[in-house]
Amino acid sequence: MKKIFIFLVIFIVVISCGKKNEIKNASFDDSTKVDAIDSLIDSIITKKLELNQPIMLDEIVMNDSVNSKKLSKTNNISKDYVKGLYLSAYTIVSKRSKTIIDSAYLAGINTIIFDLKNMNGDVFIDLPDSLDFLNHNEIRIVDIDKIVKKIHSYDMKAVARIVMFHDQYIAGNDFDMRPQNINGGVWVESKRKKPSWLDSSNPFVQNDLLKIIKLVAETSIDEIQMDYVRFPTQGNLSEAQFYFQKQDEINSYNDSLYIKRNKYDVIKEFVKRAHNICSKYQVKLTADVFAIVAWQRKIDYKNTGQKLELMTDYLDMIHPMIYPSHFVSNFNHRDNVENEPYQILYQGTKLTVKHSNKKCKVVPYIQAFNWKSNYKKEYLFAQIDAIKNSGGDGYILWNAQNRYLETLSWIIEKKKGD
Repeated sequence: MKKIFIFLVIFIVVISCGKKNEIKNASFDDSTKVDAIDSLIDSIITKKLELNQPIMLDEIVMNDSVNSKKLSKTNNISKDYVKGLYLSAYTIVSKRSKTIIDSAYLAGINTIIFDLKNMNGDVFIDLPDSLDFLNHNEIRIVDIDKIVKKIHSYDMKAVARIVMFHDQYIAGNDFDMRPQNINGGVWVESKRKKPSWLDSSNPFVQNDLLKIIKLVAETSIDEIQMDYVRFPTQGNLSEAQFYFQKQDEINSYNDSLYIKRNKYDVIKEFVKRAHNICSKYQVKLTADVFAIVAWQRKIDYKNTGQKLELMTDYLDMIHPMIYPSHFVSNFNHRDNVENEPYQILYQGTKLTVKHSNKKCKVVPYIQAFNWKSNYKKEYLFAQIDAIKNSGGDGYILWNAQNRYLETLSWIIEKKKGD
């Protein structure tokens, strides 16, 4: 048995080497290259399955045997149905990113989302002094055009994720940019945690973020994805006073016919301004929303400002972040909602489609981590199937630590079986 095993291993290596040479010698325009690459992948996976061995992505990725530029010329993935994956700024600039993106390519992923500004307030690009930005925490590690070129070499779409109104750095250093307390002073959402939220209606805050969006839109980026484009929802909200409310009080006093705004009016106008910038540079604009917003209960869209019918008039895509493990037990009368991924993804996606502008695609973020759940391949595919069956336009994998290799190996195996 040992001899047979050794023989099969040698056989796989010989086949792989032969295929590598075929691919290496083929021209970029060789239409047979896709078949050659697929054949190599198939041969490795088939032999692994026959030997009842785990499929290791490092073997399937082929390391340097197939140059990523060559891969890019042969990838016929449809861009209509989004298959995305999120990476942090630190991951996208690391050597580790090659293994992840190589593996993602083989799994059929066609969109890479990477951070340019996160919820801590870290900004990963250079902000020119001449544009008079607020005092950001700049960690200048991302060269946008270089990263986009890298992603495009795989024939994938490059998306910049920019966190909007959640910014711990500015909130901790500039009290004037935060919501105020109706009793005086600065509003604090939590006495146990450091301040995190800026005033989503403050014109200085909005204009600063729009300048960042414009700066990014001027690059080779394909799409800008706004996250935390909402108002805070934690803490004693009855004590919080936002800039627009103070202004509305003044306007109402001066004009008895003045109609006061809601939070969702503010968010709609901000999204519209961002849309106008992106349209000028032919860059798509998308936004992430709370999962619970999909249900569009009045209390939720009034607190967050995320009213889908208003926001999606100015978005190319909306991304409800529907992680089953983040729902409270007994949500929608489901006792074990965190381990019933199909039900919650189906409902959340279908409701988002229902409440959104028909021209706006619905592409949920899905769970690719095991927190509070029995995460395994069936769990993953239940989410993906639910999105397809409910009229969604794709999915984005989320793992905050960017640990995707096992998840991608499941997708590769399923792809082979389909």
